Amino acid sequence: MVASSAIRERDFLQTLVPGYEAEGFSVFLHPAREMLPPFMRGYQPDAIAVKDDKKIAIEIKRDATRRAAGREELQRIFSEHPEWELRIYYIPGRAEEEDIQTPDLSEIDAALAEVDQLKRAGHLRAALIMAWAALEAAGRALLPRDLARPQPANKLIEVLASEGVVTPAEADSLRKAISLRNAATHGHFAVAITEQEVEQVVAAAGLTRGLAKQPSSQ
Repeated sequence: MVASSAIRERDFLQTLVPGYEAEGFSVFLHPAREMLPPFMRGYQPDAIAVKDDKKIAIEIKRDATRRAAGREELQRIFSEHPEWELRIYYIPGRAEEEDIQTPDLSEIDAALAEVDQLKRAGHLRAALIMAWAALEAAGRALLPRDLARPQPANKLIEVLASEGVVTPAEADSLRKAISLRNAATHGHFAVAITEQEVEQVVAAAGLTRGLAKQPSSQ
């Protein structure tokens, strides 16, 4: 079975750790929000490496030919904080990872309507999974170049946050909901899901879909 993009990113991160540790850094993969300085706002690095006189935010990208969402703005922000450095590593995408066709907005509307039907019928687990699918589809409609390929949930939220589609507070709430999405997807049936948690993802999907219809996003 071909390894997923998320697995390859994780494995690549693991190869970086020994080198940083040899230089005296402590490395934290997917650091908690509390570990990040306020200036990073909605940005979530894949890892950070820290020691007394230097701190590094590490970002993994799959394709150097694609414009990283918010890259220029991130670099500007980091330039104002010399105690931090942003390092971006690129790993090649597999040939098998074909771009997904940008969805029609009517398809996203249909998916959101299906979410509502599932929620009304009490099928909250299925509603949550469909809501996340609608959110990724809406993100792809808004940012087709940056989200052309399948996205791990945390990376999807990072892109939407870095582009200002969701606020930092909304991004944090969505990140917390990722564990519910994963549980629902992977058959952890004992995990309870509420209508509020489904609506949180629906709201983000609806907002993103609304922005996608604007001419400036095309």
